[in-house]
Amino acid sequence: MLGGQLFDLELVNDPDSRRQGLMGRETLAADSGMLFDFPEGTRPAIWMRNMLISLDLLYVDAEGVVRQLFIEVPPCLKMPCPVYQAQQPLRFVLELPAGSISRLGIGVGDRLALDPLLQQAPPAY
Repeated sequence: MLGGQLFDLELVNDPDSRRQGLMGRETLAADSGMLFDFPEGTRPAIWMRNMLISLDLLYVDAEGVVRQLFIEVPPCLKMPCPVYQAQQPLRFVLELPAGSISRLGIGVGDRLALDPLLQQAPPAY
């Protein structure tokens, strides 16, 4: 749960799934997203290469606290593409449809309720 809304999140926690991400998808429902689970000590970096939709990016620590935001990040269909990197080691990046952060009033310091999702998944490697 985030900003009072439940999201249907797809969890990716292996290198190949993280590399693919949402690349090539034409739509993302307003209540859907992708949660990237990174190994401990990682400074996650996301780029929008071969993306077809804009996204909001939430960088989240192991306790579920939002530490950094990138709002309405546009797709990148032509190189070079900018990289959106965390300022510190963090565990998660949550990709949501562009406009979600503003619509829900999400800010740095907010907490995500990730426990139910993570209890079902093996740890990242």
